[in-house]
Amino acid sequence: MSPLLIIALVLVTLFIAFQIYVFVKSKKSVGNPIPFDTINNEIANKIKDKKSLIYFYSPSCHNCKKQTPIIEKLKSEFQSIISVDISKDLETARAFNIMGTPSILLLGTKTIEGVFVGVKNESFIREKLHELT
Repeated sequence: MSPLLIIALVLVTLFIAFQIYVFVKSKKSVGNPIPFDTINNEIANKIKDKKSLIYFYSPSCHNCKKQTPIIEKLKSEFQSIISVDISKDLETARAFNIMGTPSILLLGTKTIEGVFVGVKNESFIREKLHELT
Protein backbone atom coordinates (compact mmCIF):
# COMPACT_ATOMS: atom_id res chain seq x y z
CA MET A 1 0.00 0.00 0.00
CA SER A 2 1.33 3.40 -0.89
CA PRO A 3 2.16 5.93 1.87
CA LEU A 4 -0.26 8.42 0.30
CA LEU A 5 -3.15 5.95 0.55
CA ILE A 6 -2.26 5.19 4.18
CA ILE A 7 -2.23 8.91 5.02
CA ALA A 8 -5.59 9.37 3.29
CA LEU A 9 -7.12 6.45 5.22
CA VAL A 10 -5.77 7.78 8.52
CA LEU A 11 -7.22 11.23 7.82
CA VAL A 12 -10.63 9.80 6.87
CA THR A 13 -10.61 7.64 10.01
CA LEU A 14 -9.73 10.62 12.19
CA PHE A 15 -12.47 12.71 10.57
CA ILE A 16 -15.07 9.98 11.19
CA ALA A 17 -13.84 9.49 14.76
CA PHE A 18 -14.16 13.23 15.43
CA GLN A 19 -17.71 13.25 14.03
CA ILE A 20 -18.65 10.37 16.32
CA TYR A 21 -17.02 12.14 19.29
CA VAL A 22 -18.98 15.35 18.62
CA PHE A 23 -22.23 13.38 18.26
CA VAL A 24 -21.72 11.43 21.50
CA LYS A 25 -20.56 14.47 23.49
CA SER A 26 -23.51 16.56 22.30
CA LYS A 27 -26.00 13.84 23.24
CA LYS A 28 -24.52 13.74 26.76
CA SER A 29 -25.70 17.35 27.21
CA VAL A 30 -29.34 16.28 27.03
CA GLY A 31 -30.86 16.47 30.49
CA ASN A 32 -28.19 18.82 31.83
CA PRO A 33 -29.32 22.02 33.52
CA ILE A 34 -29.22 25.22 31.48
CA PRO A 35 -26.02 27.08 32.52
CA PHE A 36 -27.74 30.40 33.33
CA ASP A 37 -24.79 31.62 35.40
CA THR A 38 -22.25 31.33 32.56
CA ILE A 39 -24.20 32.49 29.50
CA ASN A 40 -24.69 35.94 28.05
CA ASN A 41 -27.22 37.88 30.22
CA GLU A 42 -29.26 38.96 27.19
CA ILE A 43 -29.72 35.34 26.13
CA ALA A 44 -30.34 34.19 29.70
CA ASN A 45 -33.19 36.72 29.98
CA LYS A 46 -34.71 35.57 26.67
CA ILE A 47 -34.77 31.88 27.61
CA LYS A 48 -35.55 32.16 31.31
CA ASP A 49 -38.75 30.28 32.16
CA LYS A 50 -39.43 29.59 28.45
CA LYS A 51 -38.95 26.65 26.18
CA SER A 52 -36.60 27.79 23.44
CA LEU A 53 -34.48 26.81 20.48
CA ILE A 54 -30.96 28.22 20.28
CA TYR A 55 -29.21 28.11 16.92
CA PHE A 56 -25.41 28.37 17.07
CA TYR A 57 -23.68 29.37 13.85
CA SER A 58 -20.57 30.96 12.43
CA PRO A 59 -20.61 33.36 9.46
CA SER A 60 -17.65 31.52 7.92
CA CYS A 61 -19.28 28.06 8.19
CA HIS A 62 -20.36 26.62 4.85
CA ASN A 63 -23.15 24.48 6.34
CA CYS A 64 -24.37 27.41 8.43
CA LYS A 65 -24.97 29.33 5.22
CA LYS A 66 -27.44 26.58 4.27
CA GLN A 67 -29.03 26.38 7.74
CA THR A 68 -29.39 30.10 8.52
CA PRO A 69 -32.08 30.90 5.90
CA ILE A 70 -34.21 28.04 7.26
CA ILE A 71 -33.83 29.34 10.82
CA GLU A 72 -34.60 32.92 9.74
CA LYS A 73 -37.78 31.77 7.99
CA LEU A 74 -38.92 29.89 11.10
CA LYS A 75 -38.15 32.89 13.34
CA SER A 76 -41.03 34.74 11.72
CA GLU A 77 -43.40 32.03 13.01
CA PHE A 78 -41.77 31.07 16.30
CA GLN A 79 -40.65 33.69 18.82
CA SER A 80 -38.79 31.04 20.81
CA ILE A 81 -35.84 30.88 18.38
CA ILE A 82 -32.59 32.61 19.32
CA SER A 83 -29.55 32.79 17.04
CA VAL A 84 -26.03 32.96 18.48
CA ASP A 85 -23.08 33.90 16.30
CA ILE A 86 -20.24 32.05 18.00
CA SER A 87 -17.67 34.44 16.54
CA LYS A 88 -19.28 37.18 18.66
CA ASP A 89 -20.44 35.15 21.67
CA LEU A 90 -18.01 32.29 22.23
CA GLU A 91 -18.76 32.39 25.96
CA THR A 92 -22.33 31.17 25.44
CA ALA A 93 -21.22 28.50 22.96
CA ARG A 94 -18.68 27.21 25.47
CA ALA A 95 -21.23 27.25 28.29
CA PHE A 96 -23.41 24.91 26.23
CA ASN A 97 -20.40 22.79 25.11
CA ILE A 98 -20.95 23.55 21.44
CA MET A 99 -18.38 21.53 19.51
CA GLY A 100 -19.30 22.50 15.95
CA THR A 101 -21.63 24.56 13.83
CA PRO A 102 -24.40 24.61 12.90
CA SER A 103 -25.80 23.35 16.19
CA ILE A 104 -29.35 23.52 17.47
CA LEU A 105 -30.27 23.20 21.15
CA LEU A 106 -33.79 22.61 22.36
CA LEU A 107 -34.25 23.99 25.84
CA GLY A 108 -36.92 23.30 28.39
CA THR A 109 -37.44 25.79 31.17
CA LYS A 110 -34.58 24.32 33.22
CA THR A 111 -32.78 21.65 31.16
CA ILE A 112 -31.36 20.94 27.71
CA GLU A 113 -33.90 18.72 25.95
CA GLY A 114 -32.18 18.13 22.61
CA VAL A 115 -28.94 18.76 20.75
CA PHE A 116 -28.56 18.52 16.97
CA VAL A 117 -25.32 19.14 15.10
CA GLY A 118 -25.24 19.71 11.34
CA VAL A 119 -27.75 20.97 8.80
CA LYS A 120 -31.35 20.02 9.56
CA ASN A 121 -34.25 20.49 7.17
CA GLU A 122 -37.17 22.81 7.86
CA SER A 123 -39.67 20.05 8.60
CA PHE A 124 -37.36 18.48 11.20
CA ILE A 125 -36.86 21.81 12.99
CA ARG A 126 -40.55 22.65 12.75
CA GLU A 127 -41.42 19.29 14.31
CA LYS A 128 -38.99 19.91 17.18
CA LEU A 129 -40.43 23.39 17.74
CA HIS A 130 -43.96 21.96 17.94
CA GLU A 131 -42.71 19.40 20.48
CA LEU A 132 -41.50 22.30 22.64
CA THR A 133 -44.97 23.87 22.84
